[in-house]
Amino acid sequence: MNSKKVKIKAEYLTKKFELLPTKDTKNKAKSLAGVSTQDEQEFWALRNVSFEIRDGECVGVIGLNGAGKSTLSNIISGQISQTTGKVEINGDVSIIAANAGMQKNLSGRENIRLKALMMGMTNKEIDEKMDDIINFSELGPFIDQPVKTYSSGMKAKLGFSIMVHQNPDIMIVDEALSVGDKTFVDKSKNKMFEFRDEGKTILLVSHDMRTIKEWCDRVIWLNYGEVKAYGPPEKIIPEYNKFSKWFKKLPKKEQKKYKDEQRQVQMDYSVKNLETEVFKKGLSMSRKERIRVSEGLKKNKDSHRLSLGSKVLVTFCLLGFIWLGLVSLSSATVVESVAHPVSFFTEKMFKEKPAFKKQIKITEQKGKDNTENSAKNNSISVVNKQEHKTESSVANDTAQTAKQDRGTSYTVKVGDSLGSIANDKGLSVEDIQSENPGVDFSVVNPGQKIKLPASAREKAQKNKKTSAKGQAKSKSTAASSAKEKIEKTYTVKTGDSIGSIADDFGFSVEQIEAENPEVDFSVINPGQVIKLPGSNK
Repeated sequence: MNSKKVKIKAEYLTKKFELLPTKDTKNKAKSLAGVSTQDEQEFWALRNVSFEIRDGECVGVIGLNGAGKSTLSNIISGQISQTTGKVEINGDVSIIAANAGMQKNLSGRENIRLKALMMGMTNKEIDEKMDDIINFSELGPFIDQPVKTYSSGMKAKLGFSIMVHQNPDIMIVDEALSVGDKTFVDKSKNKMFEFRDEGKTILLVSHDMRTIKEWCDRVIWLNYGEVKAYGPPEKIIPEYNKFSKWFKKLPKKEQKKYKDEQRQVQMDYSVKNLETEVFKKGLSMSRKERIRVSEGLKKNKDSHRLSLGSKVLVTFCLLGFIWLGLVSLSSATVVESVAHPVSFFTEKMFKEKPAFKKQIKITEQKGKDNTENSAKNNSISVVNKQEHKTESSVANDTAQTAKQDRGTSYTVKVGDSLGSIANDKGLSVEDIQSENPGVDFSVVNPGQKIKLPASAREKAQKNKKTSAKGQAKSKSTAASSAKEKIEKTYTVKTGDSIGSIADDFGFSVEQIEAENPEVDFSVINPGQVIKLPGSNK
């Protein structure tokens, strides 16, 4: 009897995967909720796998692609759970694959720290072993380059180096060394032999029969999910090679037919088939033991379906989200909707919240105030422009009159007489005659030019100035009236107080309060409109 301690023990191990149309989201949701669908198919990647691995053993796992080798290594490492059966692990497990745990955008050095931390090492331990890991990996200056630039062999070297320096009890090597160069493979082999001599357990998954034969004490041959054979490499490897040669010699159609048949068997498999196989092998089992095994096989350990409690929780959360959405579309608060659900649905659904109405009212008032202020400013600007235009017009008219009066004369028109000219210009006949001493005014002819006295020019200019000033005064009075009308109200701004407003406009606080008897001036808010008194102090 072998006295070595059992490190790994698998009993009646199975692994089932559910095959669903990946593009159909409804089927995924139904599967999660535990509702069966017509398109659902079961694929049993492992079927009734049982074995034991003891201290210091190196056991190889061989088989064709799709035989279930990686599925078995993932179950033993704890990455996935089995469907039925039991797996007993006595020790720390570390798995190495070419890309296992590697972050392609990080450098090799950063991946060492990341993967070591995931394995349970501390930063202090990592710092102490960093140089040894880098030296063992033989990556040299490439250790600080992103892993996405590494070849498969470089990734395998890095992963293996991290694993062997983590010093695990159980090492699982999944195709990691098949891509390495011979020098590194020999170094790795010596390191693994050291581990085996120290009593550590090694599970080697590989297609390289030479490595399996050199390294392994026993071999597990998996064929489409079931253990085809388990024993020493001298016995198992020749049988496997014979099977491989037979399979390769088959025509392509026969190979496809064989694969399809085996996969159909995996799809048709069930727990009942497992029970039949177990009880057939264990004919000597007692009735009590049969019942225990049967109950254990019916327990589904990897069910991804939601439990009853999880379903209740998900339903409650979903209803809560829907309720919050309805509350956001109503005029009620969450507390009010829960306290009075009937009035919530009948009276407050799809109604604006009071706070929202208030905000809209404030926004509209601000827009109105801005429009009024803009209109006031435009009105003041128009009045100022009119005043300026009036003053400019008066000045221009005065200058034009002066220009015309300098050296002015009058051209006699048809029908004019000296008396009519004097009356038109507000002069006497004697004034015109004295201004023109060399002219005979007994007869005046059309086209004749005569000088006018200065008094006529001054009188005409004075009359024009008087008229212009009257117009300017009228326009100024209108502008003042507009300003007074504009300044009858004031819109409160941020930082204003009743005292500062009174000071700015030259009123007393009492005058403003008297003008606004309905307003409470204990608190004034920005945007508030108040009336101003009619006259300043």
